[in-house]
Amino acid sequence: MSETAASEAQQLMGLDTVRIKSPYMARNIVDKVKAQGQSYCQVLNETGELLWEVTRTNLKGSYDSRIMVKPMYEDCQKSKSGKPEWHASPPYLIVECSVPKAMHGQNVYGVIEDMQTACENVRTLLQQLMGIELPHTANWTVQRVDWAESFRLPYQAVQEFFEGIYHVAFPRRKMQKYGNESIFVPGTTTTIKLYHKGPEFQKNDRKRLAWVLRNFFHENKPHDAAPDWAQRQAYRKVAAFQRLANNRLRAEVEVHAEKLDYDFGHKPKVREVTTEYLQAVFDKEIGRLLREGQDGVQIVRTSLAVRDRLEAHYSLALAGNLHGFWLGLATHGEEDMKARSTRPTFYRRRKQLEEVGVSWLATDTQLIERQGQMLPADFSPVRANARRCTSLVRERPAFDYRSGLLKLAA
Repeated sequence: MSETAASEAQQLMGLDTVRIKSPYMARNIVDKVKAQGQSYCQVLNETGELLWEVTRTNLKGSYDSRIMVKPMYEDCQKSKSGKPEWHASPPYLIVECSVPKAMHGQNVYGVIEDMQTACENVRTLLQQLMGIELPHTANWTVQRVDWAESFRLPYQAVQEFFEGIYHVAFPRRKMQKYGNESIFVPGTTTTIKLYHKGPEFQKNDRKRLAWVLRNFFHENKPHDAAPDWAQRQAYRKVAAFQRLANNRLRAEVEVHAEKLDYDFGHKPKVREVTTEYLQAVFDKEIGRLLREGQDGVQIVRTSLAVRDRLEAHYSLALAGNLHGFWLGLATHGEEDMKARSTRPTFYRRRKQLEEVGVSWLATDTQLIERQGQMLPADFSPVRANARRCTSLVRERPAFDYRSGLLKLAA
């Protein structure tokens, strides 16, 4: 799965999961969607009263990647006290899916930058899968959207990155770390995810994709092909995905409805959510997490380089104090140093480090025992970094959602 500048190619960065709400629709269309789904309800046996009912239609996309289509007959509005209340309404749909997985069965590559293009592709796919006509998505409401960036690093370097950021902290949030593979920072407005794409693909997508591709090649194999031809073809393609994923660190920012509503001043439509807006949110949230990534500032993170950078910008006395503060951050973490300093002093010194491009993550003091360190000293998962994936991946006809769509979805 080589990277190329071919005319038909796919990108490695852009939209991932989207959740959109349709305008009110004709009841017969929503009823048809409901008929294709599964309903879950709670009934009071004594009276037979239906307490609640939820219907979900989980559709198979081009590579058996689930697309959630939820028929709705109630809408939520805020009461005078500010609490959400559900009321009967004209019917509508809520659609949620990973756009690249729905189109290509995986999100190692094949993402789309433009929100309106991505949602229109999903609408086209749903119409083919369900046999219904849906309104154009420009006026659908956006309830969630994920923006993802991929970074090219050797496998071992990705592991070292996660070893070196165990002291990272996010204001007023608790970070969840899973070994040397990922960190997860949930919040009410956004959720940040950094993870090694290789192990994630191996765990979540590889087996499913191999099974579907094996069936695809079996249906289209040459008459004189060997008995195991389909399996070998499928495994070869999945192995190519795995090799690509092994050398990718992926950063995602999930933008929730609360932030979308606040930023736009209303519930934004698909046509209003631009690539520039999503990239700006990504930059800000990753910057708040890592305290790195100012444009035009080369990051330093080794002890001697940090000392030289500080002495070049501050007086020798202040540089010495900041170097000691940096050592504390790199060795003990932000929470420990915050407890040992007054609040104004902590934030002033941390800001002084940030302004001159000094990082306390993945430093030589943290990885001192590792011989032959693979992680580049200037790496940071920000869009300004040179290792951000911006080249294109060659598009193969077998991975186009338009070919063999209904057979694969059956």
